[in-house]
Amino acid sequence: MKRIILTLLLLIWVSLAFSQTKSSEEVKKDSYNNYDELREKQNKIGIELLTYLDSTFNFEVKVPNWLNLRETGSPYAWGGTLPAVDGIENAILVKSFNKSGYKSLAAFRKFIVDDLVFGQSPPWSPNHIVMGKKDLGEYKNIGHSFKVYLMQRKVMYYCEYIIMETKTAYLWIDFTSTQETFDKNVGKFDEFMNGFKTTNF
Repeated sequence: MKRIILTLLLLIWVSLAFSQTKSSEEVKKDSYNNYDELREKQNKIGIELLTYLDSTFNFEVKVPNWLNLRETGSPYAWGGTLPAVDGIENAILVKSFNKSGYKSLAAFRKFIVDDLVFGQSPPWSPNHIVMGKKDLGEYKNIGHSFKVYLMQRKVMYYCEYIIMETKTAYLWIDFTSTQETFDKNVGKFDEFMNGFKTTNF
């Protein structure tokens, strides 16, 4: 009987030892001075995918390798530009707003989109003129989506906004393009959003 128990224990131990696999998702931590240095380190070390994690505003984004990360100069805005199409670079920015500045998500949405009036400047930028807006409905259970048309210095911009809420912030996800490049790049915006999720810190 003792021999059977020892044999069974040995078989279980061998089974456990050989059935363990190493995770393919290794977390590597390092510091960098700017986004160019970050991308150089990514290539040098062979990291396939970067993930941006914002523990203050509770969201996470898998950073597509085609996204050219840009310094925004603000802890409230994060994002970058897409590869140029016909010499034009479109942009994706995640803009974070403290919840204390608005009574509710509805009040935040009213400020960003609902109160936009054709021919007038939006409340958040005196440098743009509103040329129209279209409610696109819910975006993949992430937030509410809108298409917004803005004019700035005789250039028409086609934008897709997603307005949403996290545990600690209201977010305005802003894809900005020109009229000529919107259809060519909206698929990249969708790819970006496929890697987006809220967190719960």
